[in-house]
Amino acid sequence: MASDAILNSLADAVTQKPPFCTGTVPTTSRDSKLFYKQGSTTSWLDLSKATEPELEALSRACSSATFGRGNKDVLDESYRKAGKMDLDDFSIMLNVDDLGINNRICAQLLDAGEEDKVIRAEMYKLNVYGKGSFFKSHKDTPRGDSMFGSLVVVFPTPHSGGALVLRHFGQEWTFDSAALTREQGKPSIVYIAFYSDVDHEVTVVESGYRVTLTYNLFFETKGTAIKLPPWVLPVAPDDRILFNALSTALDDPEFLSTGGDLGFGMSFKYPMRTNISDKALRKIEGSLKGSDAVIYRVCRQLNLQPSLNAVYMADTYHVIVNAYKLPDLDGGNGREVINILCEDCDGHVIREVGEEPVSRDIWPVIEMAWVTPLTHYSNFGINYVAYGNDAPDACVYADLCIGVKIGPFGDRATIKEDSDCEDKEGDDDDDEDDDDDDEEEDDDDDDDD
Repeated sequence: MASDAILNSLADAVTQKPPFCTGTVPTTSRDSKLFYKQGSTTSWLDLSKATEPELEALSRACSSATFGRGNKDVLDESYRKAGKMDLDDFSIMLNVDDLGINNRICAQLLDAGEEDKVIRAEMYKLNVYGKGSFFKSHKDTPRGDSMFGSLVVVFPTPHSGGALVLRHFGQEWTFDSAALTREQGKPSIVYIAFYSDVDHEVTVVESGYRVTLTYNLFFETKGTAIKLPPWVLPVAPDDRILFNALSTALDDPEFLSTGGDLGFGMSFKYPMRTNISDKALRKIEGSLKGSDAVIYRVCRQLNLQPSLNAVYMADTYHVIVNAYKLPDLDGGNGREVINILCEDCDGHVIREVGEEPVSRDIWPVIEMAWVTPLTHYSNFGINYVAYGNDAPDACVYADLCIGVKIGPFGDRATIKEDSDCEDKEGDDDDDEDDDDDDEEEDDDDDDDD
């Protein structure tokens, strides 16, 4: 049996780090020169030294920013008040790749085991927040199953207020771009990159104009080692902490002596299509974030088979379903949810270690020991996004968990050599098609922060 002490030690070893990274980069007039359309005329300004009248003209040229409520884009200035410009209406020379921002994000937001990953920052919108503008708490809408984060670049235009506040798992961080730009000895842009499922809001701008470029961040399938200046240090959880704790647990003959299943509630949400393919799910497995990535990676290092799963509430039961077999609960034709999950999707009713046996024995049962708690239950078939920066398209955020098969004492490994070879071959095949999915995504959503 898995003792509480061992499970607690494993939970303590799941290290967390802030779900964002930030920094400043000196800017030049070339990088900050913005050209934009206003009706039939074209104007420009230098955002590194813009005047109040120039910024006021830019603000007037913007349209009102909408946001996603449910599955619709709405204009409601009691929830969001800001200006926006679409890509067709402006042009700017600033290139976050040339400035090294993408490499900094790779080093400081991603994890130690992901050095070979590269990211693509796709410019999305220009936003102008004038006096009295704000955006209440929301998550950024997923725009593809390889999207993992958002990047906001703030220009050194004079303003006060308009801080970006991030909240995740009971913690809160404040990014005060106005203060940061004032502290720099020369004109500099400030940036913040964060996982897009993190709740965030823009506080009220008290004076001036807060001008930002927003980007969607996507994983690329292959990359080369990144090069950073010596003062930019990688920030990542230490895999060894969980590796050592889990190794110790596996060496204990009283820990799941006959084998069993561990469950890890995940720290982040992931964009998924309601009818996900095997290839798309493997892409998500390779794009896990923060502590979720650490758990998945360490388990595989110890030859334990992890899997992504959804857990549903069905009557009074919790039912776990492998993410490869997610159901369409809208098409159940009146059948009970628990029957759809167990009969059509090979779902199992969860009995937590130490609990009484499940009262009904007509469904398969799995005994699980939760290391980190499951905080949300899945409900595919209803809309996930209550408030987002856009209405959702093909992807929605999914609440998932990691399940880990543990073998009996003396034969703990649940990954066998043959399955490793098959996985590798499947991954190689997938790489050829990864980029195709993203190209099919629409770019008609609205803006960010």
